[in-house]
Amino acid sequence: MDRGLDILEFIATAKRPPSFSRLLADLGIPRSSLFHLLNNLQARGFIARDSATEGYGLGPKIVGLAKAAPQPSLSDDVLPFLRELSGEVHETCGFYIRVDDAVEVIGSAISTQALSYTMKVGARAPLYAVSAGKIVLAELEPEALKQYLARTVLTSVTPHTIRSKAQLRQEIQTIKATGFAYSHDEFTPGITAIAIAVREGGSFIGALNVAVPTARFTPDRDAEFREALRAMSQTMGRALT
Repeated sequence: MDRGLDILEFIATAKRPPSFSRLLADLGIPRSSLFHLLNNLQARGFIARDSATEGYGLGPKIVGLAKAAPQPSLSDDVLPFLRELSGEVHETCGFYIRVDDAVEVIGSAISTQALSYTMKVGARAPLYAVSAGKIVLAELEPEALKQYLARTVLTSVTPHTIRSKAQLRQEIQTIKATGFAYSHDEFTPGITAIAIAVREGGSFIGALNVAVPTARFTPDRDAEFREALRAMSQTMGRALT
């Protein structure tokens, strides 16, 4: 089995399809054993031999197995970036995607500070009540936003939850102009959050945010969060493309 894997690894990394004699010389497998191994691998579609060059390359079975292998999820992809951002700003960070008229946390990195916000993967919140949700609203086409506002009742989650649709429309215009959305104690008392859109190849895929105890959300830190979020959203957009 090890010899078969050695052959596959050698063929996969070779600059040009190796011949039988090249495999024999470089792998040190006895001629008769190499002959049978190559025949078996070729018969099962793991390798293919070019009759013109007599070189061996990977076969269609390898391609099929690669396609069938589980692919990393978006949650897995964003986690390293969230950890990096959290380490930089020393606060809790999360990544949200839209689910109907809500946003859902699909990844988070929790601050190590004694006083910090715990963001649970799988948790959902109304679009109008959290910073990430407001980013989603700012991404909607005018007709889609109109329909959302027509069917949505702005129910209070906390005493600070936005209740005015006119005010929400005004906030959305500000988000479109600045690129940042805020939630000031609107979903969790004592927590202020700031979010930014993340785009993959120009297409919106989700919202990245930082959630901070309101007592620590000073104007200086706000500027720091904006700069860190802007840089990380660009990094994620390039990496996820």
